[in-house]
Amino acid sequence: MFAVAAAFAGRAGAPVAGGAAAAALKLDAQGVAVLGSVPAGLPQLRWPTVPLEDVASLAAAAAGLALVVFTSGTLTARSFAAKGGYQVDVDREFAAFGAANISSALSQGFAVTGADSRTAVGVAAGGRTQMTGLVAATTIAAILLFFTQPLQYVPQAALGAVLVFAAFSLFDVGTLREIWKYDRLEVGLSLITTLGVVAVGAINGILFAVALALARFVRQTARPRSEVLGKVDGLPGFHSIERHGTSAKTFPGLVLFRFNGPLTFFNGDYFKQCALAAADTSGQDVRWFVIDAIPISDIDMNGLYAVRDLNVELEARGTTLIFAGRRTEFLIWLREIGLYRTEWDNRLFPTLTQALKAYRQLPLKQA
Repeated sequence: MFAVAAAFAGRAGAPVAGGAAAAALKLDAQGVAVLGSVPAGLPQLRWPTVPLEDVASLAAAAAGLALVVFTSGTLTARSFAAKGGYQVDVDREFAAFGAANISSALSQGFAVTGADSRTAVGVAAGGRTQMTGLVAATTIAAILLFFTQPLQYVPQAALGAVLVFAAFSLFDVGTLREIWKYDRLEVGLSLITTLGVVAVGAINGILFAVALALARFVRQTARPRSEVLGKVDGLPGFHSIERHGTSAKTFPGLVLFRFNGPLTFFNGDYFKQCALAAADTSGQDVRWFVIDAIPISDIDMNGLYAVRDLNVELEARGTTLIFAGRRTEFLIWLREIGLYRTEWDNRLFPTLTQALKAYRQLPLKQA
C-alpha cells in the first residue's frame, strides 16, 4: 500500500520511492511482487533469423502488430498534438515507426510504437519536445549499464500505479461530449473500441474497431445522400428542394440532380434508382436531366455501367442526360478509355449555371 500511495504522489518518481521502501522494509520477503533480477548491459546488435517453417504463422501476427503500431501511434500523436496545440505529419510518423522497429529488431527488441501510456508519463513529467525521448533513451541506457541492481527492488505495483495515473489524462470527456453533439455514432464506436480492448485484448479490440469503421464507410459509400436542386430567393447557387421546402423553385422540363458520393460497385444500382425516382417525381415532360458531377469524386466500371443504363432509360423517355462540373476531367477520361463521342461535347458543362443557361437557350419546342 505504501508503494501505491507513493506512486500516486510522486508520479514518475514512484518507482524510485517504491524501490527504496521495498529495499528498506524487505517487502519482497513479505510477498510484495518486485521486478527481480534485471540483466545489465546494452543489447547486442544482431541480424534476426526466423526459421522458414515459422514464417506463415508469424505473418498473421506481424500484420496485426503492424496495424496496432500504426493505429496506436497515429492516434496517440494526434491526441497529444491536439492537447498541445501543434501539428503532426502522419507520413513522417509512419516513417519514424518503421525506423524504430527496424532498430528494435536489430537490437533484439520487440515491436514498438508511440504508446499513449509512455507518452502520458512523459507529458506528466513535464516533457514538451523531442528531447524528452532522447533524455529517456539516455537515462534507460545509463540504468542498464550502471543501475540494474537497484531495479530488482522496484515493486510491480509502483510501475502499474504510474501507468494508471498517467492513463487518467487520456480520458477526454469534454471532447466526447463535443463529438456527441455532432455524431453520436462516433462516440459509440469510441466506447465499443475501449470496451473491446479491455474484453478481448489490444489487437483483437483494434481489429474489431477497424472492422466497424470499414462497415460504416461501406454503408456511407453505398447509400450517400441524393438531392434534387433548385433556386432559393436570396441565396446564390443551387440548393436542395427537400431542405428548403416551398421556398425552393425548380425549372420546368429540367431536373438538377446531385449524388453525394463516388459511383462504385457499392452504389451503382442505388444511384440509378435515385436518379430515376427523381425523374419520375418531376413529371413526364423532363427534357434535360442534369447531374451535378462535382461530388462524384470517382467512377469505376460498375458506376460507368450504371450511368450507361440510366442514359438508356432516360433516352427512352425522351430525356437527355447532362453532366455539369468536371467537364475537362470527364472528357480526358472518356478519351483515355475509348468512349469519347462528339455528342458528349454538348452534354458536358463546367457548371450547373452554364448548363441551366444552355437549357434556357434551347428552342421552345425542345425546352
